[in-house]
Amino acid sequence: MKNVFVPIKNVKRFRSAVDRIHHAKLKGVERMALIFGAPGLGKTETALQYAASNGALYMRMKKLMSARWFLRELVDCLGRSPQWRTEELFNQVVDVLKDNRRTLILDEVDYFTSDSKVTETLRDIHDVTGTPILFIGMQQADKRLMRYPHLYDRFVEVVKFEPLDREDVELMIKELPDVSFDEDAIDKVFAQSEGKIRRIMALLHRAEYIASRNRLKSISAKDLR
Repeated sequence: MKNVFVPIKNVKRFRSAVDRIHHAKLKGVERMALIFGAPGLGKTETALQYAASNGALYMRMKKLMSARWFLRELVDCLGRSPQWRTEELFNQVVDVLKDNRRTLILDEVDYFTSDSKVTETLRDIHDVTGTPILFIGMQQADKRLMRYPHLYDRFVEVVKFEPLDREDVELMIKELPDVSFDEDAIDKVFAQSEGKIRRIMALLHRAEYIASRNRLKSISAKDLR
């Protein structure tokens, strides 16, 4: 399997949202966006790839995370030693991000949608520092965040990741595996995967194994039984 990142439609939607929150003409306008969708569509992988390539700060939220816990972990991710008091932690975050504004990517944001202290803390960090913040959540994240209009109204982009269509699946098959697929095999991968990247990757790995074991140069639908 080749180690390449395939620019499927969801990736393009992600990059469009990132471009919006970084646009130079956004002065006095919020720099927040929300990416959401069902599991298995590549949200986290896309975020990690962007963070690694662009120096963004990726942080995964936790189920029991309080505002203070969030601030401590964020300070640590920013390369500082966390202070004890919540006020000091907040000021540390503000000081670092004002000096070196970095895009903040928060994954699994569904975990904090029941805690208004976390959402309001994030809003304060954004408003004080102007730091672009990208929220990533599951398929109900948009509805859950709508309960906090002071935060939700700051999203300049709300992007839903969709299941991959056949064109996306065909692109992945052309770019990733070390064996070719005929059209019927592509159709079968598309049907069996239900447009989910995790399932597509499992099927591609299986196809490579079958091709290697049977010395096949091309995979047909019957090979994927």
